[in-house]
Amino acid sequence: MSASESREFGVPGWVRMGTGRMPAVPWTFNCDGLLTALSFARESGEVFAADSTHGLIRLDAHGELASLTRFPETIRLLAISDDGQWGCAVVEDGTLFRFDRALEIVWEFELPEPCLAIALAPFGFHVAAAMTDGQTDILNERKRRIARFETVRPLACLEFCTQTPHLYGAAEHGLVGCYEMSGAALWQERFWSNVGDLCLTGDGDLVYLAGSAHGIQTLDGDGGTLGAYVLEGTVRQVACSYEPSRLIAANVERQLFWIDSDGEVLWSADTPHDVVELGCEAFGDSAICGMSDGTILKLDWGGI
Repeated sequence: MSASESREFGVPGWVRMGTGRMPAVPWTFNCDGLLTALSFARESGEVFAADSTHGLIRLDAHGELASLTRFPETIRLLAISDDGQWGCAVVEDGTLFRFDRALEIVWEFELPEPCLAIALAPFGFHVAAAMTDGQTDILNERKRRIARFETVRPLACLEFCTQTPHLYGAAEHGLVGCYEMSGAALWQERFWSNVGDLCLTGDGDLVYLAGSAHGIQTLDGDGGTLGAYVLEGTVRQVACSYEPSRLIAANVERQLFWIDSDGEVLWSADTPHDVVELGCEAFGDSAICGMSDGTILKLDWGGI
């Protein structure tokens, strides 16, 4: 078997048919049902995923099933700390759950309004929940609300910064901002395209927004516009490495893009199903892709 044949062994056909630098696929996992939520612990390399059978699973860094539990309802929002020690989930009825690495529920909290987005701080000590009425709550690990703030539009995307105690958020239409743990706004900017997803580098110096037909919009840490990476289709998901070296993005037309810091598309492919969530490894060598049919796979460019 040649080196090229060996590299392609076990790689799904849609990955092989992509354009550019083809990744290896070290592992693939299939959930029991349709994938409803996914979160990547980029420090430990673990993947947490929820499906339509009310299941919640933890995969180790090698894609092996490490833990499995069932929730009372289907999980639709999921957030994991960077080290994989703590997680939070929102189920269909709006209840927020905190759980540990073994997937044991620690506490639950009834949110006052339907929830649009959640985020967990890097070490899992704080969780933010954005609701449809424009209110965003920040709770500590003991279920105590430490802040509540309101935005003119409900935040649909949330992410905590790794190096500073700041929360970044974006509404689907017209608002991007950065907030202190007290809820005070450090900055807010109007945004003139729809936002489907948000991610940021480890220091928060770069903020990437899945800007629908406007590609990946890039802001600096103070909310200033730096430009855009123009991609085909309507960009819906985006994830980035800890340092500003790599991004992975997906559009609603079922295309996946692996991009360098200059905006060059290094690899692209058509996916067989809608992409539910993406995760990018801290150094930018690999990425996690979860699709609606329940397929989760690792795409690895390291050492190739």
